[in-house]
Amino acid sequence: MKSSLIITRDVVTMVLLLVFVPLFIFSQVAEAHFRVVPRSRRSLAENHEPADLPEYIAPPLEFDFYKRTCPQLPGIVEKAVAAEFAFDPTSAGPQLRLFFHDCFVQGCDASVLINSTNVNQAEKDAAINFSIGNFFVIDDIKEQLEKECPGVVSCADVLALVAVYSVKQAGGPLYDIELGRRDSLTSYAPSSETFLPAFNLEVSGLLEDFKLVGLDLVDLVVLSGGHTIGQGHCNSIINRVYPHVDPQYPKYYSDQLVANCTDNGAIKLPNYDNNTQFFNDPITPLQFDNQYYKNLKKNLGLFTSDESLFNDPRTIKLVEQYANNQDAFFKQFGVSLRKMGKIGVLTGTQGQIRKQCWVRNSHNADPALDPISLNFTDSTAN
Repeated sequence: MKSSLIITRDVVTMVLLLVFVPLFIFSQVAEAHFRVVPRSRRSLAENHEPADLPEYIAPPLEFDFYKRTCPQLPGIVEKAVAAEFAFDPTSAGPQLRLFFHDCFVQGCDASVLINSTNVNQAEKDAAINFSIGNFFVIDDIKEQLEKECPGVVSCADVLALVAVYSVKQAGGPLYDIELGRRDSLTSYAPSSETFLPAFNLEVSGLLEDFKLVGLDLVDLVVLSGGHTIGQGHCNSIINRVYPHVDPQYPKYYSDQLVANCTDNGAIKLPNYDNNTQFFNDPITPLQFDNQYYKNLKKNLGLFTSDESLFNDPRTIKLVEQYANNQDAFFKQFGVSLRKMGKIGVLTGTQGQIRKQCWVRNSHNADPALDPISLNFTDSTAN
C-alpha cells in the first residue's frame, strides 16, 4: 500500500513538472518579449512601426533617457518654447521645420545647427535652407541646460523636444518622443541640397526622398501636414506664379500671391522678395489642426509638393481621411514624427554632446572640423 502511494505521488509530481515547467518558461519568454515595449506604448509602437525596422531608424533611444541626469529638461524646454510663442505666435512653424530639416540630412544629429567655418559651408547656409530660422531659441535653451546639467543634453535632443512642444503651443497634442541622440561633428551644405525634399517636387519625387531615409507614403502625407503651421516664401512658389500663374490656384488666392511676390504686382520681371512671407495655411494659420488637408481639397495647397498630394491617386485617399478625421491625423502625425526622429541618430559614444549648438567642441584632429566660425569665436576652447 505504501509503495503504491509513493508511485502515485511520483507520477503526480512528474505530470506537474511536465505541465507547469513549459508554462513557466513560456511565461518568462512572453514577459521578456513584451517588456521591450511597455504596455502603455505598445499600441502606438505597433501602429505603422514594424518590429523589423532597420537599426538606422530603430536606434536605442528611451523616453526617460534624462530622467536621472537632467530631470529639469522638459520644464526648461517647455518654458522657453511657450515664452517665444507668446512673443511670436508664428514661431511654432519654423521650430518644427528645424527638426525636419535636420533629420532628413545625415540623420537627427543637430548638423543643421552648426555654423559654416572658413573651410566648410554648413547645412544651414545651403540655398534650400534659406527659410529656416529660430536658431536662437535652441541656443537659449542649450545655455540654460549647460548651467543646470552641463555636458549632458545633446542639441539633437533639444531639437526634438522643441518640435513637440511647438506643436503643443500651436494647439496640437503633446507628443512623447524618445531621447538619447548625440551631436554630429560634420555638416555640409551639399548634403542638404541632395537629401531635402524640394518644394517643387510631385509625389513620385517626394516619395523617393522619403524612402531614402526609411519613410513611406503614409509618412509623406502625414508629415506634410506640418505645413498646417508656418510660412512660405516667394522663392518656393516661383514655379507656380511666374511666368504663368498655375490655374489650379483659385483666382483670389493667386492674385494675392502674385501681388506679394512680384514687382508691384507685375510678373514681367521676376524680382521676388525672399523676405516676403505668407501663411502655408491661409484659413487657420497659427493652429496645428487638419485644416491643411481641407485646404488641399480646395486647391489651396501653397507649394507644388502640397498640391500634388490631392492630385495623385496614391495619396488622395489619405488626404481625404485626414481632412475628415482630425484625430486620425493627430495620432498618425505622432507616430510618423517619432519614426522620423530615429533616422540615422548617433548614440552611445558616437559624435559628441556639444556645449554650444552652433559650434563643435574644440580640439578636433581634422582641420575641416575646426570649430572657428565665420560669425562667432569658440568659447569652448578653455
